Amino acid sequence: MEYIQIGFTKKTHGVKGELKIIIEEVFEDIFLEADRVFIEVRGNKMPYFIQNIRGEGDLIVLFEDVINKDQALLIQSKPVFMPASELPASIEVPDDGLEYTFLEGFVLSDKNTGEVGTIEEVIDMPQQEMAVVVYKGREILIPLDEQIIVTISEAKKTILMDLPDGLLDL
Repeated sequence: MEYIQIGFTKKTHGVKGELKIIIEEVFEDIFLEADRVFIEVRGNKMPYFIQNIRGEGDLIVLFEDVINKDQALLIQSKPVFMPASELPASIEVPDDGLEYTFLEGFVLSDKNTGEVGTIEEVIDMPQQEMAVVVYKGREILIPLDEQIIVTISEAKKTILMDLPDGLLDL
């Protein structure tokens, strides 16, 4: 089955198992009507049934069987998918033209520092694509440049980089 990424989970919200979720604008109406979505966990797309959605912009979602913060932590910062067969033919899947968008949800590590954090978003800046990562409680931008990327493992959802000294301290 072919899946289309429609967004990604962000942080947990509260202690009842809710998550903040970002859904690409073109898919919002379909998401709001959906019974379930698929979230990639350990390389497998697992169905999660939607119990409640509230909020605007960053939606706050409660999934069935996710009853506390610990369970929600297992699916935070993960890509959210829907089967392509369930999307109307009239929807054009956006192609943002970014080379590294597929890295959203990957765990970024530095060969010297170790694990830095999960890539929450890949954004286009005038000079290059940047990974948005929360490191030590603050958002940092990390350049996605082939000269500092050591390895990318799509199977493990990891990226190893050789970050310039001081970058994580900015």
